[in-house]
Amino acid sequence: MEKYPIVWGLDIGHSSIKAAKLSRTGNGVTVMGYAIEPINVTEDGDRDEAVVKALQQLAQHEEFGGIPVVASLSGRQIFSRTINIPVLNPKKVDKMVELEARQQIPGNFEEVEWGYHLSPNPDGASNDVALFAAKRELTDELVRKCKRAGINLVGVSVSSLALYNFVRFDQEFPDDESVIILDVGAENTDLVLYQGETLWMRTLALSGNDVTKVFMKKFRVSFEEAETLKRQIGDSRQAEKILKVLEGTLNELTSEVQRSLGFYKSQNPNAKLENIVISGNTFRLPNLPEYIAERLRYTVNILEDLDKIQVAGGIDRENFLRDLPSLGVALGLALQGSGIAKANVNLLSTTEQLERVLKAKRWAGIALIVMLGAAFIVNLMAVSRVMNDNIAMSRVIISKHDDNKSRVEDSAKVLAEVEPLASDLKGYSAYGRKGVVHASIEGVLKTLQEFIDKNPLPASEPPPEKGGSPRLQAVYVNSIEVPTFPYDKDNGPFRPLIGERLVRVTVRIPRTENDTLKGLPQQIVDKLKVLPVPDYLKSFYPAEHLFAHAQVKNEVLSEDSYWLVDNTQTDDKAGTFKKIQEERKLAVRILTFECHFADPSTPTASAKSATATATTAAASAAGN
Repeated sequence: MEKYPIVWGLDIGHSSIKAAKLSRTGNGVTVMGYAIEPINVTEDGDRDEAVVKALQQLAQHEEFGGIPVVASLSGRQIFSRTINIPVLNPKKVDKMVELEARQQIPGNFEEVEWGYHLSPNPDGASNDVALFAAKRELTDELVRKCKRAGINLVGVSVSSLALYNFVRFDQEFPDDESVIILDVGAENTDLVLYQGETLWMRTLALSGNDVTKVFMKKFRVSFEEAETLKRQIGDSRQAEKILKVLEGTLNELTSEVQRSLGFYKSQNPNAKLENIVISGNTFRLPNLPEYIAERLRYTVNILEDLDKIQVAGGIDRENFLRDLPSLGVALGLALQGSGIAKANVNLLSTTEQLERVLKAKRWAGIALIVMLGAAFIVNLMAVSRVMNDNIAMSRVIISKHDDNKSRVEDSAKVLAEVEPLASDLKGYSAYGRKGVVHASIEGVLKTLQEFIDKNPLPASEPPPEKGGSPRLQAVYVNSIEVPTFPYDKDNGPFRPLIGERLVRVTVRIPRTENDTLKGLPQQIVDKLKVLPVPDYLKSFYPAEHLFAHAQVKNEVLSEDSYWLVDNTQTDDKAGTFKKIQEERKLAVRILTFECHFADPSTPTASAKSATATATTAAASAAGN
């Protein structure tokens, strides 16, 4: 994409169009204007026509004229995927990425517009390539809408990249930190992380429309009425009620974000995550930023001001900063058009780009034709040299074509070798279900519950006058510690555990004269030793019992406190109720059990017996 000194960024959303106009001088950027134009669609109306009408009104009010415009497609309209390639000679990157794109992008490759952004992988030995593709019919439709509105569209990018470009250029964060960007749009949510030159992004399904649908159901209104209600809520006194209504949807959103960040940290264990930048009109809901900060445990940064981009004097700065949280994508698009952005993906069709270049350079083309004519007349002998050059170039093209054909054939051979491995890989699907950790927690809790059910204790320490206290349990569970599963390039999910293969269980047992409780620790040990392997583990955990060994590792004598509260006691003399609240003490034994996992590689007793039988039979056959 060419660099333009003045450019508009155009973010076409679900309910409005956000536009920002930037001017670049050297490395400095200034906001020259901005606008937010609503898209008014009636219940049975044509949305495409409503978008065109909004674009026409916007172009007329803001006098777009022939100023270049960069627009975006949302994550819902874009196919995106990140692949990894080795560090190559820069001249070979385009060919390698195109070969991968043809394999990764679904459908007819000739019917899509695609682009990519290259960033270094943290391992230093490879590059991450973010592939983006859109059906050509989508980009062509956007071009038609802009032409009808008289808008000079020069580029089509991706909303998540645009937001990254804006935050990366303008907002200041420490260089060693991985910055999180969360943009909740109407139809999808973009999650972007970057640290230095590295970039990682993911599109989440939950969106602002899901929040609107909650309002629809709660207040029994249409989608448009619910959308209006959501935008107009500003009374902080209603914040608690609003968050209560949205609690389920917000929990789902934060859970998706946490899962994605967990995956990112598993791939980048040294990543430093502290700050999250939020964007989108959804975050205008009262107390929502605070809610997100509490759930995700990161410092939430609202787009309240600009760090590097200047604002022209003719703009009402107070109003601009109030609208800034919804302008991040538009500003990022304009930064790309100015040539100052880090990511530069243009999904505008090559035919359209060429047409605009020729249109912009038409006078230069005419001059070039005149000069070529004069040169042809004066230097007729140069024709022979040019023809020879063309012949040489044709030979190079033929050679490159043959080389490409050979590479495609090699790729087909590799794919043919990979296909038989699919059935082997399918066998690992069981690791995605319940595993050893689940089985150990489930088995230990079930065992302890059996002792609780079978050994109720009599009431102890009766309160003053009448009554009796609740029965005590035989066992109280303090904690269950299971092995962790570190995951990095040296320790994958299918390798043996690095740490100790054991489970630590800490319980509290009341100290009483009850003979059953005195022998309870050994009973628990005996039960844990024979804990059976669940059915869902047997296919890849060939052992008879889950634990090979169990023992009492430590015992500490202690004392617990609890409160007895009884409001039902009566005063025999007065015949009235009186309230009893007393702190009680309970002598306890704190015991720590250690249960060592069985080694699945060790044959079970039945397997050993079968092996011995087979060996005997073989020896007998040899003797005969």
